[in-house]
Amino acid sequence: MAEYEPLWTIPGESSELEEEKIIFPKFKPLPFRVKEAINILRGNIQLSGYDIKLVSVTSAVPDEGKSSVSFHLADSFASLGKKTLFVDCDIRKSVIRERYKITGNFDGLTEFLVGKCAIPDIVMQTDVKTLDVIMTGAMSPNPSELISGERFQMLCQWCRQKYDYVIMDTPPVNTVIDGTMISKCCDGTVLVVVSGQTERNQALKAKRQLEYADVRILGVVANKVGAQKNGYGYGYGYGYGYYSKYDKYEEEEPGEHEHGRHR
Repeated sequence: MAEYEPLWTIPGESSELEEEKIIFPKFKPLPFRVKEAINILRGNIQLSGYDIKLVSVTSAVPDEGKSSVSFHLADSFASLGKKTLFVDCDIRKSVIRERYKITGNFDGLTEFLVGKCAIPDIVMQTDVKTLDVIMTGAMSPNPSELISGERFQMLCQWCRQKYDYVIMDTPPVNTVIDGTMISKCCDGTVLVVVSGQTERNQALKAKRQLEYADVRILGVVANKVGAQKNGYGYGYGYGYGYYSKYDKYEEEEPGEHEHGRHR
């Protein structure tokens, strides 16, 4: 792989993270069983191999909960003291900023990919010392071209050197090619499907799409497993079984959010 370090910064721009670039994602506390489900998912990724550092989280179709899974998964890795980066790669239709009440005007992934700024300029710190995030930035009319360019490869190499784990939230693979392209740059992917909702042919199509691109599938998250009236199920497949309420918890019980993390 080519060395891109000389291009990580732009002449005249800072190459170090700025202390004041801190955002405060607002989480509601997760039920114990949900936290355990996420932690088991995290553990199984760790057990998948020492070479697993960049992990994409994708889905077959929209609205299957992949963004919630990916953000909480990154937070779970950070809770171990692992230097973790969450990258919102869904340039077409991101929900992260709205869902977690992230405010402020700052450059994101799009701005870096079009050459407007350097990588450190888009990395935001959070109120968890070991968790950084990169937001999507401006919407782009040609996300696939940006993802397939050299600068995205530069970002991936930079991430490998700077972080223990990088979690990338991608668009659904059956809808646009972006998700597959991003996953191909990672060490493995987790596919999110909705129990009782995602059609079997859609799930199989997503699996074939990833396998055709030679993407390593680490496992499948079965979201909303055993859903009850006041909760949703959550599970992880490919040999690992556990279930817990998850996903719409944050969306269906609106209320006052609090700053910081809830462990």
